[in-house]
Amino acid sequence: MGHVSVAYTLGLHPSTLQRRWKVPFFLSVVTRVSRLFQFNQAASCNREATLTILKGIPMNALTNIATLPALPEYLDFNPKREQQTRNGVVVTGKWWTVNPNTDEVIGDGKRNHSPKNFSLMWDSLRQGLYHSGLQLDSATTKFNSYNNNAGMTAQIVLPNHDFVKALGEPSCLKIRIVDSHDQSQRRQISAMIMRLACLNGMVSMAENTSLSQLHTQGSNPERIGKVASTWPELLLGDAAKMQHMREVKVSRDDAQIFYSTHVASHKTRTGMTLNKAMLDRIMGIHDSYRLGDTAYRLYNVLTHMSTHVESRSCTTKKQLVMEDKIGSIIKGDAFKELAFG
Repeated sequence: MGHVSVAYTLGLHPSTLQRRWKVPFFLSVVTRVSRLFQFNQAASCNREATLTILKGIPMNALTNIATLPALPEYLDFNPKREQQTRNGVVVTGKWWTVNPNTDEVIGDGKRNHSPKNFSLMWDSLRQGLYHSGLQLDSATTKFNSYNNNAGMTAQIVLPNHDFVKALGEPSCLKIRIVDSHDQSQRRQISAMIMRLACLNGMVSMAENTSLSQLHTQGSNPERIGKVASTWPELLLGDAAKMQHMREVKVSRDDAQIFYSTHVASHKTRTGMTLNKAMLDRIMGIHDSYRLGDTAYRLYNVLTHMSTHVESRSCTTKKQLVMEDKIGSIIKGDAFKELAFG
């Protein structure tokens, strides 16, 4: 079955297939082939055999793209913008953002706010990661959402990029993706080391392990690929810093002072207020780590808090807030002074 048969099977003219045989179109072809034959993971062998009909495309490309799944259907929608009204009167310059699948308002914004389908970002990410040279085989992907799918997060774990030699313990590369339609989060794609002993995502101390941009902007696959290709080397630098922190002594009392000042306190009208319940919880986490009285132990407590979040309402939303807070702390002067002197 050649190009001509594939084209007619997909409802395309052969010349169209040849003229548009580029990566973005290739992704749509794979999607349509998958839907046509109703593939699922249990039939992966049949899917791979059938995809060999797409001549001229290396099988490693197909394998890598299949390794990173398409966006889940519940996140794959084009947000609608509707003019806001109050008591039947138009509110000038204000618009609702609506999920067309549920007809629910998932955000609001001004005239220049025009959110795009998450799939545009996700497909560009898949292309960029493939071209980055990262080892995507055996990758696992997990999606989460919040605010009626107004925001999404995803994590991609790449077990073939391990840092065992550099860190001295089982670990691998983890990619974190955040995006939103309701302007609650900027689009961000970042990399970090994940310790397998506790599944903590070790918030990177490097300055160039993430891409951040407005969620209304397009994602450039080439830029993503270029930045992603540098992650393994940059994270080796993080592993070296972690090894150094194993040798830096931080007593339990000093750790408690750091948590009290930078994590468990918040500003009020009368000044800084300590959340004693939160501090007790942090010290419980601190005591559970058997890593000696070291800066590395404190670092693990911080990353534990950003990775393992409990909430009665929306865990994903609370985790995003905590991840941002812990990321700022780890990149802040107080932590650097404590961990590196």
